[in-house]
Amino acid sequence: MLKQNVVANFFGSVWPSLLGLFLVPVYLKYLGVEAYGLVGFFVSLQALISFLDLGLSTTTNREVALGLNAPGQKVKTRDFIRTLEIVYGLIALLIALGFFLAADWLAREWINAQELSVETVRLAAVVFGVTLALRWPVALYTGVLYGSEKQVLYNTLYVMVSTVRSVGAALVVAFVSHTILGFLIWQLISALTELGVMAFAAWKILHVEPRHFPFPRLSYLQQVWKFSAAVGANSLLAALIKQMDRILISKLLLLQQVGYYTTANTAYSAISLFVSPLASAAFPRFTALIAEKNDVELAAAYHKTSQYVSFIVAPVSAIMMFFSYDILLLWTRSGDVAVNAAPTLSILALAALFNSMMQMPFVLQLSAGITWISLWNNAINLVVLAPLMYYLIRHYGVAGAGIAWLVFNVLYYLIVPHVLHRHVLPSEKLKWIFRDTLPFMAASLFIYGTAYWFRVSMKGVFFFVPAIILGSVLYAVFCVISYPMLRAFMKELFLNTLLTLKVRRV
Repeated sequence: MLKQNVVANFFGSVWPSLLGLFLVPVYLKYLGVEAYGLVGFFVSLQALISFLDLGLSTTTNREVALGLNAPGQKVKTRDFIRTLEIVYGLIALLIALGFFLAADWLAREWINAQELSVETVRLAAVVFGVTLALRWPVALYTGVLYGSEKQVLYNTLYVMVSTVRSVGAALVVAFVSHTILGFLIWQLISALTELGVMAFAAWKILHVEPRHFPFPRLSYLQQVWKFSAAVGANSLLAALIKQMDRILISKLLLLQQVGYYTTANTAYSAISLFVSPLASAAFPRFTALIAEKNDVELAAAYHKTSQYVSFIVAPVSAIMMFFSYDILLLWTRSGDVAVNAAPTLSILALAALFNSMMQMPFVLQLSAGITWISLWNNAINLVVLAPLMYYLIRHYGVAGAGIAWLVFNVLYYLIVPHVLHRHVLPSEKLKWIFRDTLPFMAASLFIYGTAYWFRVSMKGVFFFVPAIILGSVLYAVFCVISYPMLRAFMKELFLNTLLTLKVRRV
C-alpha cells in the first residue's frame, strides 16, 4: 500500500503543476497580463491566510489514522470529523465575509489596476473570497483520505478535479468570456464540485451507520487542541521563514535581482516534488505503527522510506548544484538569467539536499505527536536566520540568501535528529545517518562533481547531457550494489518492464 500511495501522491502533485504550467499561455492570451496578475495576487492572499487552518488538517490526518486502527474508536472518529466540519464551516464564513468587507478597499487602495475597472476588481475579490471559502473545508476531507491511507483514491479525485478546473477555465476564457470574472466564476463552480466530491468520498470511507449518526462534540477539540495549536504555530513560523528571503531581497536589492532569485527558487523548488509524495504516504503509516507500539515495523518503514528519499533526491540535487548554468540556460533560453541565477541555484540545491534528508525524521516526530522540536527549531532559526540573511544579502546579493538557507539546513541535519531519536527509535539514529542518508549524499556529490569536471573538460555547451547520463549510471550502480532493497526494486522494475513488452508483442 505504501508504494501505491507514493506513486499516487507523486502523480497527484506533478500532474496539476504541469497542467497549470502548460495552460498559462492560454490564460495570458485571453485574459491579459493584468488580469492574470490579479489571479496571482489572489493566490498570494490564499497562501498568507493559510494559517487559519490552525493545524487541523494535519490533526485530522493523525486522528483518523489512530481512530480507524484502534478497536471501538470509529464512532468517536466520525463525531470528531463532524465537529471539525463546524469549525471549518465557521472559518469559511469568516473568509467569505472578510473578502466581502475588504473588496472595495483592495480595489481602490491596494491594487493598482489600469485596464481593469475598480468595480471589476471589487467583484473579482468577492467571487474569489466565496471560492476560497468553498475550498477551505476540502483540507479536512483530504486529512480523512490521507489518514485512512486512501491516497490513491484522493489523488485520483484530485487529478480529475484539477483537470476540470484548469482545462475548464481555459475553455471558458477562450470561447465563453475573455474576462477575469468568467475565469473566477468557473473556479467557483469547480470549488463547489470539489467540495461535494471530497466530502462524499471522506464520509463513504468513514462508513456512517444510522444508529451512530455523527454528532458534533466540542469536548473532542480539548483533546487535540495542543497538538493542533503546535502544528499551526509551527506552520506559521515555517511560512515566515520561507517568505523571509524574498521579503528581504525585495527591500535590499533591485527588482531585477529579485527576478534572478525567483527564477533560481522556482527551479530548485521542483526537488520537493520528489519528496512530498513519500512524506504524505509515510505519515499515516508511521502513526498507525506508533499507535500499535510496533517499533520493529516502524524502524523498517522509517529506514526504507528514508533510503527511497535519499536515493531519489540526492542525484537531483547534485545535478542542479553542478549543472545549474546549463539547466537555467536550457530552461529560460537566456544567457543573462543563467549567468546571474546559476550561483544561487547551486547553493539552494545543496541546501535542499540537506533539507530533503530531514523529511522522514520530520514525519516521524509528527506521527509521534512530538511537535515541540520543530516549534523550537523554527522559532530559534527565525531569530537567528533573519539577521544572518540580512547581513549576507547586503554583502553577497541574492547568493547571500542561498548561503543563509544552506547554513540553516546543514545545522538542521546535524542537530535535530539527535534530539528526535532520544524520544523515538533511539537505537536507529546511527543507521539513519550512516546508512540512510550520508552515503547517498557523499556518492551523489562525488559522482556528479566528477561528471561536471568531465563536462567542463569537453568545453561544449551540450556535453552536460552525456555527463549527467554517465553520472546517473555510476550513481545507480553504486546504489544497487550497496543496498539490497534497491536491488530488489530495480529487479522488480526490470521484470515488470519485460513482462509488459511480452504482453504487447502478444
